Amino acid sequence: MTATWFGLAVIALLGAVALLYIDRKRRNQTGRVRQIWANAHGYTYERFDEQLPSLWHRATLAKQEYMGAVDVVWGTRRGSDFVLFDLGDTATIIAVHREVGSDVDIDLRPKSAPPPRDADLELLGSIGKRIVFATDLELARRVCDQRMVAFTETVPPQLQALWSEGQWTLGSLPIGSSGRDWENATEAVARLSGMLRVLPPATPPHGMGWGAHDPGRPVPTENHDRFDEDE
Repeated sequence: MTATWFGLAVIALLGAVALLYIDRKRRNQTGRVRQIWANAHGYTYERFDEQLPSLWHRATLAKQEYMGAVDVVWGTRRGSDFVLFDLGDTATIIAVHREVGSDVDIDLRPKSAPPPRDADLELLGSIGKRIVFATDLELARRVCDQRMVAFTETVPPQLQALWSEGQWTLGSLPIGSSGRDWENATEAVARLSGMLRVLPPATPPHGMGWGAHDPGRPVPTENHDRFDEDE
């Protein structure tokens, strides 16, 4: 009986090692593809950034500060800096930076998705193919016009969550998406970021960005320098 249990334990251990090997091989392959994609577009690639996800706390990134960013790409799209990374095996995140942020945060999610858990996000209504939530309904109506309706009709289906936080506009894709998906999603998030510029500017020190931050969150100075060099 002891030999049987020992044999089963060995089999389980070998299975775990095999799964770990397959997962690592898949991740390395994804990293190579991401790096090639970044180089082809003149972007900067970084294997890992432990602190990056802690800059945000809504939607896909809610309560995910403990997870590091993997296969990180830094670049510029539509004149704005952006970062793309994998949040473990949870999602691929695109974050586009705006020079002037706002205290008004907006969440645009598919009609089939559950509502956000953030207590400060209220339901604004249906806009095109998305449901909109905002921290200030009156001010959020400034951007919910025909342009927003047209935008929601053209959002790539792989781009699941779309939201804003301070000086950032973000979106998330499923893990395993392709280079074309990254390009289309980054373009869509950058377009939305441009539309959100009509929101009233943030009241210091609440704007989230490289220069202003929540004192309880780390500032990625290394990445800030990288953006400065790219400019």
